[in-house]
Amino acid sequence: LPAFADAASDRADRVKIIQANYVSTLDDQHKSLLALKEQMKVEPTLLKQVNAVIADFDSNYSAIVNGLANANQEIQPIEDLAKEEVEEFGNSIYQLQQMVKSLKTITCIKGKTSKKVVGLKPTCPKGFTKKK
Repeated sequence: LPAFADAASDRADRVKIIQANYVSTLDDQHKSLLALKEQMKVEPTLLKQVNAVIADFDSNYSAIVNGLANANQEIQPIEDLAKEEVEEFGNSIYQLQQMVKSLKTITCIKGKTSKKVVGLKPTCPKGFTKKK
């Protein structure tokens, strides 16, 4: 019985370390993804990509959090997954940030009304002309 108690406290210590090292980083990455989604709403192709990354993120995040919460779950595979996902989502966020940089903004005018249009290849709505 003492060996089991040691294993349980050892697991609890490892869970704390994983939460500090990876889960907090994943939480920050999730905030970054949501901010990117806001910026990408203007362009359907970009929105589709960021939504796919968020869906992947959500399923992996819940697997990590649920695995950490389950005392019967072996800890090493969860730690490996957390480490891998932090790296993978870091790369995905960087790529999405580069895509956001490729968005262009134009100003369109119709009489005294002006509109800003954002997109990869923005075009003015019907009746508006692009401001030079």
